[in-house]
Amino acid sequence: MNGKQFASVLALDTFDRYVHFIGKIADWEQLWGVKSDEGWLVPVAPEGFEYFPLWPHPDYAQKIADENFPGHTATEISLEDLLEHWLPLFEQDKLKVAVFPNREWTFWCINPTDLKSAITDELAKYE
Repeated sequence: MNGKQFASVLALDTFDRYVHFIGKIADWEQLWGVKSDEGWLVPVAPEGFEYFPLWPHPDYAQKIADENFPGHTATEISLEDLLEHWLPLFEQDKLKVAVFPNREWTFWCINPTDLKSAITDELAKYE
């Protein structure tokens, strides 16, 4: 990924980054979270709910994590694992998903079941 593409995608508003995320992860069948030696990054929003941030490419995950949560490393999650393991676990634990946080740490916040539906709908276009 070149610097111009990196910057232009990060400059999108939260919803457009969400749409970009859905398209890319359906196409590539991989996405990234970030974790440290202590585990996955699961911040608490000012409103009191926990959320799990995800990105469509490791460069975004690493750069944004370095700027906001130093000491975390971009870690790949397969799309299959997200759909079959992570999203049901998030639903059970009442975690939301923060889709594609940017440098200012703004993101599209979504319930796991709604994210699963959006991904499934996108994947149906590939069949």
